[in-house]
Amino acid sequence: MTTPDPIATAIQTRLDALDAGNRLSAWSLIISFLGDAISPRGGEVSAGAVQMVMERLGIGHGAVRTAISRLSADGWIERTREGRNSFYRLSPDVAETVQRAERRIYAPSSCLPPEGPQTLVIGADAFDPGALDMLEALGALMLNPQLALCFTAATALPESLRPPATTLAAVSALDPGTDTIARIAVARQRADLEAIRTAYAGVPAMLEGQSAIAPGDAMALRCLLVHEWRRIALRIIAIPAELVQPDDPEPETRALVARIYAQLVPASEAWLDDNATTPNGALPPPDGGFAARFAR
Repeated sequence: MTTPDPIATAIQTRLDALDAGNRLSAWSLIISFLGDAISPRGGEVSAGAVQMVMERLGIGHGAVRTAISRLSADGWIERTREGRNSFYRLSPDVAETVQRAERRIYAPSSCLPPEGPQTLVIGADAFDPGALDMLEALGALMLNPQLALCFTAATALPESLRPPATTLAAVSALDPGTDTIARIAVARQRADLEAIRTAYAGVPAMLEGQSAIAPGDAMALRCLLVHEWRRIALRIIAIPAELVQPDDPEPETRALVARIYAQLVPASEAWLDDNATTPNGALPPPDGGFAARFAR
């Protein structure tokens, strides 16, 4: 009897879990691949390379074409042709969005510097949708429907969040009670962090036990890992270290993701070297920021 390949099994297990949770999205996987693997290597890649990775992840040609058309129409990617070959890159229009996301996805920590400014924003009533959008963009911690803690000075807040629309109070230190601790856990995505940590807990040892990692499998697993981690990392509220609770799963989970990522990089980069091209030939080597991901 043939022994199952543990890496292939790990990939299929995660694909099944994502499919069961309706989170196996072709367009999102393509963005994950382009942002993670291609952006640091010139930003442009052949359609064939995208298709190969997606096929390894169980995404068929038709679904890839539909996703590419949607991403192009929505302004996320640009398509070019050189003869019979097509090439894709993330659109310059989303460059700032992608860069902000990368800083959060690959940061070594989600903790803010200690003793930074903190401001309570107190609404006369529950915050309206516009104010909530602004507070979310600021990374505020919602304490109740009309009370938010912003990790910034009052003078840096948007005009619409300042008096007379609100009341502001500087906070030197916050001693969170039970309710606030529960809200921190939700804002820090505790449930999703624990789920991904459990799902990938055995992967480092499994990878260490392999004499060699197939480059195609390494690229596929790296894409899946980033795809799952990105969804969570972009929703985690960054808070000062003094507010991080002892049982907060984020530091351990981020360290696990970083460890697996480092294990997969050599083989997955080798796959890119052998299979991904640009209109001018091979991909250029990774830029300087690539080595700094997760402070590797």
